[in-house]
Amino acid sequence: MMKSLRKYDTLLFFLFIMPWIIGFTIFFLIPFGTSVFYAFTDAKLPGAVNYHFVGFDNFIHMIDDPIFLKSLLNTMYFVVFGVPIVTAGMLVLAMLLNFNVKGIALFRTFYYLPTLVPIVATVIIWRLVFNAEFGILNAGLGLLGFDKIDWIGGEHTIKPVIILLQVWISGSGVLIFLAALKNVPRHLYEAAEIDGAAGVRKFLSITLPMISPSILFVIIIQTMYNFQMFTEALLLSKGGPNYAAYTFVYNIYKSAFTDLKFSMAMSQSIFLFALISLVTFVLMKISNRFVYYEGER
Repeated sequence: MMKSLRKYDTLLFFLFIMPWIIGFTIFFLIPFGTSVFYAFTDAKLPGAVNYHFVGFDNFIHMIDDPIFLKSLLNTMYFVVFGVPIVTAGMLVLAMLLNFNVKGIALFRTFYYLPTLVPIVATVIIWRLVFNAEFGILNAGLGLLGFDKIDWIGGEHTIKPVIILLQVWISGSGVLIFLAALKNVPRHLYEAAEIDGAAGVRKFLSITLPMISPSILFVIIIQTMYNFQMFTEALLLSKGGPNYAAYTFVYNIYKSAFTDLKFSMAMSQSIFLFALISLVTFVLMKISNRFVYYEGER
């Protein structure tokens, strides 16, 4: 009788997760396997019939390509500098929105609205704001007596503009931090106040440890997002100027659909997959030293 029940439960389990298994197979396993296959060929287009196996030639040529190195360095810039800045910005905004003042719910709604706007529309608006000739920002600087700045056309300004854009659309991360802040037990703050702890000490000793799992989650999500950044680079400056915003995924796109080097693009995709997996693994390993899980203490 027990064996029959276990078999029934097992069958029911696989029946319920079958839609996910089918979707995972069709939309991930098969495309991933196809990408790995084409990475070792000289196929020019997806679905090509006439191709030859070239072994690791694509990976060797990929590393020798100076554009590949440039795109990798640009992407690492956004990961190393962009992720901490955007995450810190999310946390600061969440703490501001955590104050119990009149009308705070309206402010929370207004700040989340940019997240609902499609990223393409947001980038187009950003181009209008940072336009060198008639942009709103330069118009404001002109009223203050400053010269116009070519925000999008400057090699040293395009990256900060993209990072600032990420802060603008970071409403989801702010909501995650806001929910985490709301779940911090009030009695911990009361006990700290009795012991004479000030605001900064309470933040470092109570707030940060209690919301550290949320911080880890946001960092990992932002890291993956920055590794796969594409729309901002394409629509803001088409990777320019002088490849300053030429991200890794944008390079994959150009290799596949402009240079017609589909197999090279697949090699780059596999490299990116391995890099994201490695970075995520390292983050998860070192997180044990900094992340506090209340249920494990």
